[in-house]
Amino acid sequence: MAESPAVPRVASPKERAAATRSLGRLDWSTWPRYEAAAVGFRNYWYPVTWSHRVTESPIQVTLLGETIMLLREQGRVRALHDRCPHRGVPLSHRMASQEFPGTWTCCYHGWTFDLESGTLVAAITDGPDSPICGKVAVKTYPAEERIGLVWIYIGDDDPPPVESAIPAELVRPDAVVVGRRTIRTGNWRFGAENGIDEGHAKFLHRNSLWTLKRQMPTWVRHHMEPTEGGWITRVADQVEFDTEFPGLGPWPPKRRFWRSRGRGGARVSIRMPNALRVEYATWTHFEWWIPIDADTHIYLQLATQAGRGIRAARFRLYYWTWIRWVFHGMFNEEDALMVDVMDAPPERLYRPDIAITEWRKLCESDARARPQVVPDDRPAWLRLQESAAGRGGGASAEDEAPSAPAEQPVAVVASYRVPTDAEAAVRDDTRLRRRSSLPITHRLRMLIKR
Repeated sequence: MAESPAVPRVASPKERAAATRSLGRLDWSTWPRYEAAAVGFRNYWYPVTWSHRVTESPIQVTLLGETIMLLREQGRVRALHDRCPHRGVPLSHRMASQEFPGTWTCCYHGWTFDLESGTLVAAITDGPDSPICGKVAVKTYPAEERIGLVWIYIGDDDPPPVESAIPAELVRPDAVVVGRRTIRTGNWRFGAENGIDEGHAKFLHRNSLWTLKRQMPTWVRHHMEPTEGGWITRVADQVEFDTEFPGLGPWPPKRRFWRSRGRGGARVSIRMPNALRVEYATWTHFEWWIPIDADTHIYLQLATQAGRGIRAARFRLYYWTWIRWVFHGMFNEEDALMVDVMDAPPERLYRPDIAITEWRKLCESDARARPQVVPDDRPAWLRLQESAAGRGGGASAEDEAPSAPAEQPVAVVASYRVPTDAEAAVRDDTRLRRRSSLPITHRLRMLIKR
């Protein structure tokens, strides 16, 4: 006699409530401005690349979802939207050229744009009297060079002086500035939250070479304070090392004799739109997480110290032989492994996350910051098809050939949605491949621990 199929047990209301509580916060609606800023905040200057990379041959960068061509012309950096409005060919294409001084010409039909204003000044294949000249323009972006970097302003208002975006320590006359720029996967907000997060460093980095001689605290109670220059700064209230966990035992289980204790000399601060400062006794570290899109960002690290002559040379040597490889490299690459696979919300926060929530409050309170809205870059035929489907009918002749098509903005909002099985499979496969490419130093350390 065949057994009757088991009837699945229905969770009780109490069990469902407990499961919901375990998920914690399902979205970031408490901070709607921050939630909407998946690709960053407008009305700020951003450091996008090293000055030496911008030459008379154009390069393409993507900033806050906007594709930009960078070009050096008569010594000055120019920034234009990297798309010819005629047929959508990138202006940074390797076949594009400068046919007239102060201009840039698309390689497809010879549309020529003024580098200062972006206005179409010639359509070479339509003759010198082309009626379209002056009626079309490419968006231009304010661009400046400071401390060896190219800064681009993304915003709607007149840009403030670029110096307002650069920490004072970096623009001193005797400042020595060196650094490292990489492209990382993961949303820029995860990078920023990792930077100001107080709890992770003591555990994630406890075996790193950078902290080899220092015993990290087991736990810290802290609060955040506003400080000069628009920063909010972590301030420790209580620092504990060897700790007994009831029913589990002491942690850390072993005391390394070569490691010294101390509250540490680092003072960590963060400010808008995405800059972190770590002040050590003799030098200062800075980080930026510059959004490329919702899933990728530029990770810029700078190290600076005031000094000239021998002192400056000694700091450069210290950077290139130690800081760059051990701190900017191995230590902070451990953070990259976490930012890459972070998946929040949902999230269940705990006491040390006060630094993260205070950072989110800072973003929310900044009236200047406007979440970036990304244009819908899908093909026009697909947009028209979906628009027609939404109206419940086929596309008309006017729909198929609109006289003045306008890009419809789509706000990128981070909210929790249960992924489909196919999406989950792709996500898990991607994460497995990323984990298989861990830095060799991390894999060696894991092997030694085994």
